Amino acid sequence: MIEVRELIKTFNARGHLVRAVDKVDTAVAKGEVVVVLGPSGSGKSTFLRCLNGLEEFDAGSVVIDGVDLAHPKTDVNAYRREVGMVFQHFNLFPHMTVLENLCLAQKVVRKRGKAEREAKAQALLAKVGIAQKANEYPSRLSGGQQQRVAIARALCMEPKVMLFDEPTSALDPEMVGEVLDVMKGLAQEGMTMVCVTHEMGFAREVADRVLFFDHGKLLEDAPPAQFFDQPRDPRAQSFLRQVL
Repeated sequence: MIEVRELIKTFNARGHLVRAVDKVDTAVAKGEVVVVLGPSGSGKSTFLRCLNGLEEFDAGSVVIDGVDLAHPKTDVNAYRREVGMVFQHFNLFPHMTVLENLCLAQKVVRKRGKAEREAKAQALLAKVGIAQKANEYPSRLSGGQQQRVAIARALCMEPKVMLFDEPTSALDPEMVGEVLDVMKGLAQEGMTMVCVTHEMGFAREVADRVLFFDHGKLLEDAPPAQFFDQPRDPRAQSFLRQVL
């Protein structure tokens, strides 16, 4: 579903070129759940943003479901329609109800009629456990509820891939579980997912593979049991000693 080849993304930091993503090669099969781990500033989020075209990369290729993002004839907006993204901050429209938040892109991008888009929205709000909040405004919801709305909004577009960029890091600790439970449900249903997260329990329990980044380089690509119990790279070993 996702193929990444020799991906390079550089930034200019105070006159120095920094490789935020440094020659990364990996692939994600359909229905696979991949968790991306690494210290702060290791390139995890930049890598994720390259996958859906939010960051223009300098070299290499990203192909999702056969569509090459860097190809000059690729319609980036059409490409993004197939890739759902959930951010650390919920990015809901504050002046719209929950239901309106879920219906907007369906109307503008998918051109669905009112009855169809509202039925889809209601079904997905029920799926993430907040059907009763459809007519509330985001400010009336807890952080965990807002993040579940953001997930439901991404799912309304019926994406082929879901990307999560630290979806629980802005939440109070007691709200983390409710968001992770929604993500676990998606994983069990076979959604292809790439998740940048600090939730080690989630990575151990749900991931098919763990990618470990440091200084832009992909240093480990292994099943969770192998990564957590016998990491090969010294940098991964020291990271795990600090976080576990």
